[in-house]
Amino acid sequence: MKLNRPLPLLLLAMAWLTLGCGAGGRHLQSISLTQTVTSNGEQIQFVATGTFSAPPTTVSPLPVDWTNGLMAPPPPIYNYTLTTQPYVVNCTLTGPEIPQVVAFAPPNPNAPKTGTSKIVVSAVGMATSCFTVAQSRP
Repeated sequence: MKLNRPLPLLLLAMAWLTLGCGAGGRHLQSISLTQTVTSNGEQIQFVATGTFSAPPTTVSPLPVDWTNGLMAPPPPIYNYTLTTQPYVVNCTLTGPEIPQVVAFAPPNPNAPKTGTSKIVVSAVGMATSCFTVAQSRP
């Protein structure tokens, strides 16, 4: 029987491409934000929860980078520093507008704590309780 050498090389190349593209690997699919009102209604804390493609499917708090407002247009490369700390909005410092909070993270759960990524998963939260605090100020 004659061994066909290109076949093992082809299989190895296909496996490498499949793993390189993330097929079959665990990745972040979505982020959800939960907000709680603290300090007599003067602050709102946001916590990020991640949903992944494989177990553990839910991680909370999820390490994310936080920013205010939408990232529009999206940057070609995202710079990030991941933290599990909640994002705090001080309602006494906001104006009449409702602050937007964005959490984002690279899809790779093994990404370094600080780095760059061309692709991120993100979620937007609105600090709606701040509007109530702003209305109650004299």
